[in-house]
Amino acid sequence: MNSEKALLRRHEDNLNVCGMGIIILGAWDVLKVIMQLLLESKEMFQFDLEATEEEKAITLVVLIAIIAIFILLSALIFLFHVYIGRNAMKEAKGQPFKKGYFVWAVILLVLSLLGTLSYADEIKEAEVLSTTIASIIVDLTSIYILATLVISSRKVKALRAELTQE
Repeated sequence: MNSEKALLRRHEDNLNVCGMGIIILGAWDVLKVIMQLLLESKEMFQFDLEATEEEKAITLVVLIAIIAIFILLSALIFLFHVYIGRNAMKEAKGQPFKKGYFVWAVILLVLSLLGTLSYADEIKEAEVLSTTIASIIVDLTSIYILATLVISSRKVKALRAELTQE
């Protein structure tokens, strides 16, 4: 009985830490989107100096719309991570939580695993190898945290059910 309680506390601690990790990695994902936007936007932010005032205004409106969409997507990505992380932390503490976070965590885990396949082409480019390796390490950390969250969540549910039966 005491060993089961200790195991439950261990998995609750794992779940709590993983929840916070998901929130932090959500902030990293937002930062990564912003960095990619800034690095890949050279063509997008170039203005034709010989364009008419109307064309410049249209270009500016389109540019503002694109930036607004990226800000909205970044906010949604972060809120998605916060939803998963906060509910995992609530479950770890025994507070009421939304059970849908587990399904979203599994979906995010699968998407993260599929996203690592995109690094195959980037590794071939020698000039950005150090950046690619750093991104791979961060994504593998994200995958590890998500997998630990999923496993710990299942173990916490099972151990709590077992302890309430006794």
